[in-house]
Amino acid sequence: MDLHRIIVFFHVAAMVGLFAALAIEGVSLWSLRRATSYEQAREWAGLWRLLVPLGIPSVLVVLASGVYLATTLGLWQFGWVEVAVPTLVIVAVAGGIIGPRRIHLQKSIATNAGALPSALKAELRHPLLVASWRLRAALLLGLVFEMTTKLDSGSVWLMAGASVIGIGWGLPILRTTHAASEANP
Repeated sequence: MDLHRIIVFFHVAAMVGLFAALAIEGVSLWSLRRATSYEQAREWAGLWRLLVPLGIPSVLVVLASGVYLATTLGLWQFGWVEVAVPTLVIVAVAGGIIGPRRIHLQKSIATNAGALPSALKAELRHPLLVASWRLRAALLLGLVFEMTTKLDSGSVWLMAGASVIGIGWGLPILRTTHAASEANP
């Protein structure tokens, strides 16, 4: 077995790790929106402890192995390679932006028991959490499509389209929550 195959394995495995982190986060967000007690909220927010140890190494391995493969194989001039690094950086930043919000929420639900106050329920259902997740999901799916089909032309447009889909997918939740907050001041 040669080094190239090992690097490709780590590249694919790290991408699987990114999708695993995304799936864990999606399940926790979906469940937190339905949580009615501190205990339920703690249980589902507890999954967030897995996101950093799974997500950050996965992003770093995907980036490092991708840069290595693109460099050793001389692929930097191809559109599907050119969009990969910026897309992964955007995914990492979008995930990092909501990190402080998750930390705050974990502290808010850490000790109490019983029913969640409506203000805390609203924080757990904050639309930015879901909108960020939807954007990252769309970008990563677009990137996997890009990397498997290896489109030479239109790569930037495809990823721009994935971004628009991700943002468009997140907008309804932002609008719904904004409309609800205006109706109940």
